[in-house]
Amino acid sequence: MTEQDVAVAVEEFVRREFSISATDDNFDHNVDLFEDGYVDSVGVIELLAFLESTFSAEIPEEDLFSPEFSTIEGIARIVTRHRPPA
Repeated sequence: MTEQDVAVAVEEFVRREFSISATDDNFDHNVDLFEDGYVDSVGVIELLAFLESTFSAEIPEEDLFSPEFSTIEGIARIVTRHRPPA
């Protein structure tokens, strides 16, 4: 699974779980999910559970608090780095 595949899966999860319309022109892979109000603090827990169960990726605390974890593209890079080898 490529980084782009991970990004698409994360986008689908976020849109579904947080009721983001397909017509939301502001939502893309580089929008800040937290500052722009798409995902709240409870949603972070749901997102982490999704990443761990779907990709078997354990995200270290330093990555959780990095600016990279705020966008779908950044999350995809982090997940790709921390996935177990195929």
